[in-house]
Amino acid sequence: MRRWRDDLGQSEDRIIEAATDTRRDHPAPPDGPKALDRAMERAARRDAQTVAKPPTAKRQPSRSDAPRPSEDEMAAFYADMVNFNRYLPANTISNTLRDAMLTRGLVTPERLRARGVR
Repeated sequence: MRRWRDDLGQSEDRIIEAATDTRRDHPAPPDGPKALDRAMERAARRDAQTVAKPPTAKRQPSRSDAPRPSEDEMAAFYADMVNFNRYLPANTISNTLRDAMLTRGLVTPERLRARGVR
């Protein structure tokens, strides 16, 4: 507890609050005070961020405000990845997207197989 107070700058009230929050998320009691170290470090980081960053009054736009790309745009984007040897993670292209690219003639079945898309 002394480390949390001295090194992390936590007050006793804040330590109790962080421990209570941890118990709410994880009902099983921790193995000892060392088990709460990460929770106390996270609480100290959050406290430092709230002090350092003043709240903004204007509303930040959410992701849902932007229009979603059309199926044609998505097919063209991923066809570019397939055709021009750009990095292509294994699970990037769904069956629906694969069918859309094939229907539009953006890729060939051989090229998809060569890039590991089934």
